[in-house]
Amino acid sequence: MSRELSVAHCPNCGNVFQKNLRNLCAACTAEEDGQLASLEQMLKRNRKLTNEQLAEQSEVSEQRIRAYIRKGKLKLYDYPNLTDECDLCAGPIRQGKLCVSCTTRIKGDIRLDMERSKQQQAKHVFLSRNGR
Repeated sequence: MSRELSVAHCPNCGNVFQKNLRNLCAACTAEEDGQLASLEQMLKRNRKLTNEQLAEQSEVSEQRIRAYIRKGKLKLYDYPNLTDECDLCAGPIRQGKLCVSCTTRIKGDIRLDMERSKQQQAKHVFLSRNGR
């Protein structure tokens, strides 16, 4: 009975690897683990570093740092000056995917659209003479 191997291309380097939970080849997994260990060590020395300062000191890009934050590999509650970016305006956020102002704006837009929709529906109501 033959058993098939499930393989894929590594999203980081493009090498073929046997699929795993992390979806990375062994070399990229080791690199990521090394980067995370380095970042954690620097943050333990100075937990008040910003994303920019951490990137400069560690030689890990700010984009990669934000990716680690988004994946939950760097916990923001431990480090007060690390931030993620709002998906719409790229402003700093500490939780979720949208900042407060974008969330408020979207909720307002939805509320306004719903009110307009109700008004449009009310205009198209027809009554018969019999009230039916």
